[in-house]
Amino acid sequence: MRKSRLFALITAAILGISLATPLFALPLSPTSSCGWDTAAGWVARENLKSGNANWAAGIPIEYAGDYARRDQQGGFDKWVTKGIQGKRVEGWFDSASATCGQTVGMHISGNAKPVKIFIYRMGYYGGANARLVGSYKTQSAVPSYDAPIISSAPRSTVSTNWPVSYKFKVTKETPPGQYLFRLDDGEGKSTFVPLMITNPNERYGITFVSAVMTWQAYNQWGGYSLYKGPDGKRTSRSTVASFNRPYDGDGSGQTRYMELPILRLAEMDGLDINYATDFEVDQNNKIILQSNSIVFGGHDEYWTNNMRDNLEAAVARGTNLINFGGNAGYNRLRLETYNRIAMWRSSKGDPYGTVADKATTAWRLAPIKRPESLLLGAQYIGLGVSGSYTVTHPDRWPFNAMTTPTKLELVVGKEVDSPLYSPGPAVENLASSDIKVHGVPAVAMATYYTNSKSAGVLNISTNGWPCSMGGICPWHAAVPANVRNDVKLVTEAILIDAAKGPLGKLHPMKVDIPARTVSTKFSESA
Repeated sequence: MRKSRLFALITAAILGISLATPLFALPLSPTSSCGWDTAAGWVARENLKSGNANWAAGIPIEYAGDYARRDQQGGFDKWVTKGIQGKRVEGWFDSASATCGQTVGMHISGNAKPVKIFIYRMGYYGGANARLVGSYKTQSAVPSYDAPIISSAPRSTVSTNWPVSYKFKVTKETPPGQYLFRLDDGEGKSTFVPLMITNPNERYGITFVSAVMTWQAYNQWGGYSLYKGPDGKRTSRSTVASFNRPYDGDGSGQTRYMELPILRLAEMDGLDINYATDFEVDQNNKIILQSNSIVFGGHDEYWTNNMRDNLEAAVARGTNLINFGGNAGYNRLRLETYNRIAMWRSSKGDPYGTVADKATTAWRLAPIKRPESLLLGAQYIGLGVSGSYTVTHPDRWPFNAMTTPTKLELVVGKEVDSPLYSPGPAVENLASSDIKVHGVPAVAMATYYTNSKSAGVLNISTNGWPCSMGGICPWHAAVPANVRNDVKLVTEAILIDAAKGPLGKLHPMKVDIPARTVSTKFSESA
């Protein structure tokens, strides 16, 4: 037996996880032809179909992990016990994504009742925001399964060994998009299970990347995330996370407040989009090659080596990179490929903590020393921020789309970026905010730059941007209506032009901040 296989078997035995567990994402090569509508305008035609406005009835938004999970649920210990006792029906898929012809299994824990599964494709649909594409009821009652499996500290990896209760096959009836599967059993609390359906064989103007690795890093299900343990302290956190468990909160990860506002807008405008997770960016460069622009939502903090390398290569070829958030690409993670034990965080305790191409720490730190600002133009400077953007040049794209002249109140937070404290290319200052990070004055700044291939790299630099559109930010629920509208107009302007091709041909950069070669020490741990 090969040593690597033996090591995998021993480790899996310690963690109580079968090596039969599927990999993070299925290989994206279709096994049959689905006959999807792929001609220009397919998203617009899809959104002419009838929506279902009651898709989330009885399931309020619950913010995951550090986004007020404890405040909403009355403490992690109470929530874990509640979950074990079977007061909610919840599940997880074998894979974060799938494509035509593939089948994925859903692992469900219920309340000794048959479970109804409602399959929703998320979009605009006349303002309903979702379309019911199918439903299923398990043939037998689904029991409440045992407590989560938690490996020994410091890994403290939470996983489950629930059996597959439902198998879902991607067919003609389920075109590409972000899907939420609603679980109801008439007994406990209903939850969602997300799945991205993607098409690796078509070229689109935009590929939207869902940040499932970041969702999992913050996922507190079972008591442990890569940030906190059951006592709410960082000292008790896990160092390795597993995808073999549901997401906490409402089960949808950070879909509803960090990503859906952007997807809904793009589909309302009829932009033809491909859909991917960051696993596709890591594993399948073909999707990147077939897109004019790669678009991230409000919070895509965790990037693998392959993600960073593939994105840098794409921008060098002329592909636009758009980040509608803050704190993107801050932490490097490493995937353990023999099963869905996924993500190391922090080189402390990491056996490869001093190895430059494997260490799990911030990209800017030793031994990696590749600041994210070298690609994004700006990089993370802190959290716990509350502020407003002042538009630097109201006559310039894309902020010239606003109806209110220069101010965007309450969109800056919770995590923010800036170009002023790190090395990077010359950038255009789109909007800025004088803020304080734990009492220290600083400037958050949205930036834009272009390269020799006319690729545009635009970093909004606040993860309050997408949730501001719907007034659903965990930290700013009362974003004014005019600001919500202006954020929407600016986002539309960016998406519409980004879908056309290299942004530098449409909007040449005007340098406000010269290139920088050094870092200052204004930063903190995320």
